[in-house]
Amino acid sequence: MFKRNYRNETFFLDNSRMINMIQKAYERKRSLSLGRFGIGEISYLSWPTNTLLLEDFKRYQSYAGINGSPDIIKSELLTALKTVDIAGFIMPWRLEYWAQATDRVLENLKFFPKTICCAWLMHDMVHRGTLWTLLNNKKVILIGRRSQEAAPIFMEKGVTITGAFNLNGFEDLETVFHSIVNETDWEIALISAGIPATILSPRIAKYSGKIAIDFGHALDIILDGDSFNHSKLVEEWNSNRNMMDEDS
Repeated sequence: MFKRNYRNETFFLDNSRMINMIQKAYERKRSLSLGRFGIGEISYLSWPTNTLLLEDFKRYQSYAGINGSPDIIKSELLTALKTVDIAGFIMPWRLEYWAQATDRVLENLKFFPKTICCAWLMHDMVHRGTLWTLLNNKKVILIGRRSQEAAPIFMEKGVTITGAFNLNGFEDLETVFHSIVNETDWEIALISAGIPATILSPRIAKYSGKIAIDFGHALDIILDGDSFNHSKLVEEWNSNRNMMDEDS
C-alpha cells in the first residue's frame, strides 16, 4: 500500500513553513492555493469504489455545501487535487482511519501532490495566534456563509477586510468565483465553505494570480472560540433546512 513519507522536508509544511510560503507568495505577488481534503472530500474521492463512506457522510452533505451528484463533485475535487499548490491531508496522528482512507485514494489515483500539510493547519494557526501576524495590514476577502459575521473580528485584529461574500453551497460556486476574480481590491482570500472551498481555492488563485486559502472551520473557531461545536452546527443547519422545506 502507498505510504506517505511525512519526514520528507521538501514537501511537508508545518506551521512556520506554511507562513513563510504564504509570505513569500505575497511579497512576490505570486498566486498560491491551499485546498483541504478532509473527511467529506475523501468520501467523494472514494466514490464509487467505497460507497459506504459517502453514505455515512450524508448527514453532513448540506452543511458542507453539497447537493450535486457524486460523479460531478468527484470530478471537481479531482481537478482541485491535481491543480492546487498545497494539499491539506488528514494526518495519522490526528485521525488514523481517515489518513489510511486518504492513502488509498492517492494510491488508486497514482497521484501525489508535491507539497502537503495537515488539513487542520489553519486551525492550529488560529489557536497559536500566528494567523493575525501573517494577515496584519493585508487586504483580505472572506468567503462563506459566516463571512460577514466574522469580518469585524478580523478588522479588530488589524486585518483589512475588503469584502465578505456569502457562499451557501455548490450552486453558488460559479457566481462567487466570477465575483471574486473580477474584484481587484484584495490580496488573500480565505474560503470557509465546506467542499466548495476545496474546489474554489485553486481556481481563484489561478485566475486572479493571488493567494486563495481553504480556511475551513478555522473561521468557526475564530467566531465561537472554545464553544465551537461542529456537530451542533450541523444539527442546527439541518434542522433549519428541514423547516424551510416544510414551509415551502
